[in-house]
Amino acid sequence: MSADVRSQACAYARNGSISVVSATPASEDGRQAGHVIAYVAGQSRTYQVTLGKRGWSCTCEEPDCPHSAAVQLVTGHDGLARKPRESR
Repeated sequence: MSADVRSQACAYARNGSISVVSATPASEDGRQAGHVIAYVAGQSRTYQVTLGKRGWSCTCEEPDCPHSAAVQLVTGHDGLARKPRESR
């Protein structure tokens, strides 16, 4: 985990830069994946972050995406912004 990604993700959350449009949890039996659609206001533009059948994606397309990490943090999903010892 990059500390820089965590710092950026926490800054997005602190600044109110995240707008979650819809979010549904995964089913307890694991048959239905969770789903998230959110927008993160970045420095130069707004990025769309989604969680679907193929996992997390962001329109920035960075490998260690701070936008996805920020959305994971505010929606309670495991991700790059969560401290390793934190649990849900």
